[in-house]
Amino acid sequence: MRRAATLLVLLAGLTGAHAHAGCLTDGILLFPAPGAVVPPNTRFILEGAGREQQRVDALMGQELFLKGGSDVVSVKVTQKWLSTMKRVALLLEPQGELKPGQSYTLALERLLPNAKLLNGNQSEPRWVAASAADKLPPRYQVKPSVAEGAYTQDANGVSRFLKLRTTLAEEAPAYFVVTLQRSRGSAVKQVYPVPINGGEALVGHDACSGGFSFEDGRSYRIALEAFDSAGNKALEKLGTIEANAPRPE
Repeated sequence: MRRAATLLVLLAGLTGAHAHAGCLTDGILLFPAPGAVVPPNTRFILEGAGREQQRVDALMGQELFLKGGSDVVSVKVTQKWLSTMKRVALLLEPQGELKPGQSYTLALERLLPNAKLLNGNQSEPRWVAASAADKLPPRYQVKPSVAEGAYTQDANGVSRFLKLRTTLAEEAPAYFVVTLQRSRGSAVKQVYPVPINGGEALVGHDACSGGFSFEDGRSYRIALEAFDSAGNKALEKLGTIEANAPRPE
């Protein structure tokens, strides 16, 4: 049985836990976070920030590998999302299920030598495969809503965030694909994946990079699609959330 967990939806990119602890500059981020227990049919998201955006972007069409003991699983890049705030994210799909109980590392050194992992301290990102594949989609128990906004400025620059809250029933790591669009005027859409984590939840960017950009005080529409790390999509359709971008008081 899946347990219900009250989750805050972090929409600033894959690293919201560090959003107010200073900028995340040049490096890579991974979802699910290294060290997590993942379903054998998991997928991954690899993100490049700052100067690593270009190197990660160049991995489109490349073959990666997960290594677990004698087991080697081919990984293909199947989708790309590009942020206007110095971020790129790639969807990585293993071409076979992981072996339950086995620890796996993602071999990145050959393709991204000396890349800094920003959401972990492991020299090689590692995950452990759970006992059974995840076949059930995530379920909303409380739909996302805007709690508050925050605008800050420091020596690094300006940060803008909207905080959302939701309750989601899901045991595996989960994420949103977020579509952000101005309510009036420009029809340009920003689309980017964002993990669902416990703790605070933020839509926006810090002074260095992020998943989404805002114009001060403008009204925006936020559309959300929820997926678990196995790629199961939430069946319930959500209405669009409307909110004003944070601005200086």
